[in-house]
Amino acid sequence: MTTNNPSAAQDLKSLIKQKDFFKGILIGISILWPCILAAAIYFYYKKANVALFLPVVTIILAFLPVYLRFKSLSAEIKSKG
Repeated sequence: MTTNNPSAAQDLKSLIKQKDFFKGILIGISILWPCILAAAIYFYYKKANVALFLPVVTIILAFLPVYLRFKSLSAEIKSKG
C-alpha cells in the first residue's frame, strides 16, 4: 500500500520549485520597479502630483511577504540539504 506522505526527496523538490517561483517573481518585480519609479518621477515633473509615488511604495510593501517567504524557503532548503 502506498501512503500519501511525500518522501523527503519529493518534499525537497517541491520546496526548490516554490523557491524558484518566488525568485522569478522577485526578479520580475526588480526589473519592473525601476520603470515604475522612472514613470512616477517623469509624471511628477509633468503634473506636480506627489500621489503618483504611491504605487512605487505600495509595490515594495506588497512584495515584502514574497521576499520573506523566499528567505524562509532558502533557509529550509539549506537545513534539509
